[in-house]
Amino acid sequence: MGRGGLYSGFEAYRVLTAEDIKRALQHGVVALDTNVLLNLYRYNEKTVDDLLRVAEAAEERLFVPHQVVREFWRNRQSVIASLGSASRDAQAALAKNSTSTKDAIIRWAKSVALPSEERVNLTEEVDDFYEGLRERVGEEPIRVSAHAPTSEDRLLARLEKLLEDSVGPALSEVDWKTAVEEGERRVENSIPPGYMDVEKLESDLPEGASGDYLVWHQLLLEGGGRGADLVLVTADTKEDWWNRADRGSIIGARHELIDEYLQATGRRFFLLEPADLIKHSSVLGVGTSPESVQDIERVRDESPEHVPWSADAARAVLKELDSQGHTQADVIREAIANGGRIPRARVYELDNRDESQMLRGFTRPVKRVTAELQAKGDVPYGVAALLDAVYETGVKSSHFAVPHEVVELLGPEPT
Repeated sequence: MGRGGLYSGFEAYRVLTAEDIKRALQHGVVALDTNVLLNLYRYNEKTVDDLLRVAEAAEERLFVPHQVVREFWRNRQSVIASLGSASRDAQAALAKNSTSTKDAIIRWAKSVALPSEERVNLTEEVDDFYEGLRERVGEEPIRVSAHAPTSEDRLLARLEKLLEDSVGPALSEVDWKTAVEEGERRVENSIPPGYMDVEKLESDLPEGASGDYLVWHQLLLEGGGRGADLVLVTADTKEDWWNRADRGSIIGARHELIDEYLQATGRRFFLLEPADLIKHSSVLGVGTSPESVQDIERVRDESPEHVPWSADAARAVLKELDSQGHTQADVIREAIANGGRIPRARVYELDNRDESQMLRGFTRPVKRVTAELQAKGDVPYGVAALLDAVYETGVKSSHFAVPHEVVELLGPEPT
């Protein structure tokens, strides 16, 4: 073997230039991740138009892994439903604030003996102010209902046209099983990508924690088949995809992923966030608006959107779990009594389950009941999982936890 140079075997350490990205976008494969497709429902119309026009400019080089489309359809309705609930929640909050503001003014007016005519004028001003806000919230275009026929979804119509002949084939049953096993091996050994999804090992998803690896595997197949550079556009900013500086700023893709792609294809691998794709749109001959970058960054900064639990909502889930005879209600109550967590061994005891059995899917009834109550409006969208498996070491959950806010709401009074 001959001698090498500074970058021989260390190509992944090159910090790529804007010119490198330009060439990759102009000549390489441009792939879209699941979160990019789902976030189209969260962006305003101009941002959606800009992103889709940039993607269209890639033409036959545009690629979407089959796993991405699987995840898109799996999550589409819940994303749409959560957006609808945000508008409803805003309207309810405005109505409540309007009432409380008028009540405060009336109390003040009585305390200072304000003439009734002036009091009426003030309360009318409050009505006018909040009515204007409610109208503006109501004017927000609702693209589609989660229950509406897909034919009424204008975004789906555009995506259907955009992705014609751009979605990769499904893996064979044998190849899919092999890829899932490899994904689990990587999670167990903290090998990127996907190891940050360790909590999904015991989920009810068919692929478990291997979703990111299935996407990666299909990207390797596509890049190898084309012998081309590949740019993955993703809103996923977890450490199992990105190389970060000490202070957290993103430098580029993980060195391991760059190396693996290079070994498999002989070409280079790039990661871009959606806002970066908009910033580089001119290299594809597409003009875009700076406001689209701001809109994408707004969605990025707001995600994941956390909505706090209320005591009534948490009790509603526990009551429904009890009525259906699920042990998970007792597990949640004991976790609350213990300050928010319950050991794995204790869960086996409460569930009368042999420890040789897996706990995969144990939180499924809680998630299902929560979703059912969300559809009825009894639980808000955006709340954290009421019961979650926690992995401190290894691939088995060490304990189960409930959100700290629920412990404060339903836990014993401090002494």
